[in-house]
Amino acid sequence: MRPFASSLRQHLAAWTLPAAVVMSLIGPSAVCSAAPDAPASTAAADYRPALWRVEHQGQRSWLFGALPWSEPGITALPVPVQEAMTQSEQLASELRLPVPPREAAGMLAALRKPDASFRGGLPADLAGDFDALCQEQRLPCTALDTLPPFFVVAALHKLMAQKAGLQQQEPYGSMQMVHAAMKDKPFLELEGMQAGFELMHSIPVADQQSLLRRLLISRGQDSVQSYAAWRRGDVASLQAQWEGSAFTPATRERIQQARDQAWSQKIAQRLKEGQRLFVAVAPGHLGATGLPALLQAQGFKVQRVEY
Repeated sequence: MRPFASSLRQHLAAWTLPAAVVMSLIGPSAVCSAAPDAPASTAAADYRPALWRVEHQGQRSWLFGALPWSEPGITALPVPVQEAMTQSEQLASELRLPVPPREAAGMLAALRKPDASFRGGLPADLAGDFDALCQEQRLPCTALDTLPPFFVVAALHKLMAQKAGLQQQEPYGSMQMVHAAMKDKPFLELEGMQAGFELMHSIPVADQQSLLRRLLISRGQDSVQSYAAWRRGDVASLQAQWEGSAFTPATRERIQQARDQAWSQKIAQRLKEGQRLFVAVAPGHLGATGLPALLQAQGFKVQRVEY
C-alpha cells in the first residue's frame, strides 16, 4: 500500500474551502491508499473547464476554476487556458503553491491536540459508521484522531476520490499545473494560510458531521460527479451541487460569498492599475453570484470563453 499524495478534496472542499491549505497540510501521512474500485477512464475530447475573459481599458485578464486533482491521461491544461496564462503578467490565487514542506509540517504539528479525539466527539451512530469505513478501507484513523475535524474528513474524502478513479499524483491537478506554469511571475495572494486556518476552524461542528455523513453515503461519487461537471465546463451543475451541499446557508455564506466579495475587491484594484491577471481559484467562486458577476457589477467586461 502506498502513502497518500499531498493533494485531496471532495467537491465541497474543492469548491469553498482553502483547497491549497488542506492539500498542503494533510500531505504524505500515515494514511494508506487503496487501489481504485474500477479502472478510471482515459482523457476524452470533452475537456473544456470554464474560463472567463475580463477586459478593462484595453487590457485582458482571466478567471479560471481549478481543482487539486484530475484523471489518468490528463497532464496538461487546455490550449486556451495555457494561452491565457502566457498572456497574463501576474497570477492571483488563494495562496502560492507549493507550500514549503517545512512550513506545512510545522503548521500541521501546531494543529494537533494530543488530548483531543475526532472520533470521541462523534455521535454514537456516526462513530459506528466511521469505524466501519476505517476498517473497510484499512485506514489507520488513529493517526488522524488528534487533528481538527475538517482535516480528518478531508483525508477520508481523498481516499474515496482516489478509489473512485481520480488522479492524485503531483503535479497534474489543474491548480498545481497553473502554479507550476506561472511560478516565475508575480503573485497576488487572495487569502493566505492563516486566514485559511481561521476559516476552517470556524465551520460549526454540526456542519462537519453532516459532511462526514455525506461522505459515508457517497463513497467518493460526489467527487466524481463534480469533477465531470468541471471538465466539461458545466458551471450550473457545479453550482447546484454546492447549493445542495451538507453546509447550512449561513456557513455557505461565510465561506463563499463573503470571500468572493473580499477577493473581487483585491482583483479589481489590480485590474484598475492596468495589470493583466490570471486568477485561479476553486470553481465554487465562479458561480452565478461569484467573481465574474461581482467584477461585472464593478464595471469590468466579463465574458465566458467558448472553446
